[in-house]
Amino acid sequence: MTEAALQAVRERLPDYVAAVTTKSRAGFYTCPLCGSGTGPNKSGAFRIQGEKWRCFSCGKSGDVLDLLGEVEGLPDFRDRARRAEELFGIDGGVTTATAAPMVRRESKPKPEPSFITDEVMRASFTAYERNNFCRWLAGVFGPSKALELALAYRVGTSKHWPGAAVFWQIDEAGRVRAGKVALYEAETGRRVKRPRSMIAGVHWLLGMADRKPEPCLFGLHLAAADRSKPVAVVESEKSAIIGSGFVPGFIWMATGGVAALNRALLEPLHGRRVVLFPDLGVAGERWAEKAVELGVEVGDVLERRASAEDRAAALDVADFLLNEYFDNQTEPQK
Repeated sequence: MTEAALQAVRERLPDYVAAVTTKSRAGFYTCPLCGSGTGPNKSGAFRIQGEKWRCFSCGKSGDVLDLLGEVEGLPDFRDRARRAEELFGIDGGVTTATAAPMVRRESKPKPEPSFITDEVMRASFTAYERNNFCRWLAGVFGPSKALELALAYRVGTSKHWPGAAVFWQIDEAGRVRAGKVALYEAETGRRVKRPRSMIAGVHWLLGMADRKPEPCLFGLHLAAADRSKPVAVVESEKSAIIGSGFVPGFIWMATGGVAALNRALLEPLHGRRVVLFPDLGVAGERWAEKAVELGVEVGDVLERRASAEDRAAALDVADFLLNEYFDNQTEPQK
C-alpha cells in the first residue's frame, strides 16, 4: 500500500468506529474490543483523537488498521491493508504523484439516514436452535419462555458468525434504527471476547455505515404496550432480557453501552417513571451522576447487596438475578 493510500485509509477512522460501536454526546464510544467498562481499571472510555483511537479501559490504542485488525482478527498488516481497501473502496496502488487531491470531509453532504427494512429484520427470526444466546436463554428459562422473550425483544439470528445473535434497536414508531450482531457462549451466556470482540453493526455489514440513524434504546418498541409500568434502563441487551424474565413489573430497556446514556436516548420516555440500574463500579458512579442531570431515578439494590468481590468484578443486575435464581433454585416469575 502506497503512502497516499495509507493516509486515505487512516482518515476513515471515524467511519469505521461508527460502524462497529455507538457514540455518546460527550464524544466517547463503547469500546468494540473490551465492551467499555470491563477492562482492568473499569473506566470505559474509548475516544478518537485525530487519526488515532484509544480505550482508557482496556488500554489499547492505534490507528484504523490496528482497530480493524483487532475487531476482525487480522494480525498481519498486509491482510489488514487489503481488508481496508475493500471496506473503504481505496486503491492501494495509488501513488503520491498520481493521487487525487484530498477533499475535506466536511465539504461532503451527510447522507440521509437509512433505517433497516422490516424484511431484513424479520429474515433473522429463525434458526434459534443455532443461536448461542437463545440456547443459553432456554437453559435459564426453559424453551417456551426463552422464545417468548426473544420474540418480544425481536432477537434474531445472524449468519455473520456461526451461533451469533442480532439485537435490533426499534424505536417508538416501529422503525429499525440499528442492529448489533454479537456472539455469545451457549454454555455460559457470556459474550465472546477472544481472540477478539465478536460485535458488528448491521449498517456496516450492509455497506451503509455512513447512513446510521441516531440510536434508540434497545426495547423501546415495548414502551407503548403498558404505559402504567415503570421503565428500567440497563447497559446491555442481555441484562434487559434477563430483567424482563425475572422482574416483569418493569419494562426493561438497554442503552447498548455505558457511555451511550444521554438525554436524547431517554426523550421518548418523557413523563414516565425511569429507573437506571447501572453496573457496579465506575460505570455505576458515572450513571449516578448522569441520573441527576437527566432527572431520573437510580436503583440501589445492587449497591446495597454487593460484596467487595461483586464490586471488584463490576457485576450487573443480570448477574445478581441469575445468581439469586440459581442459588435458590426457584422458578422465574411468570
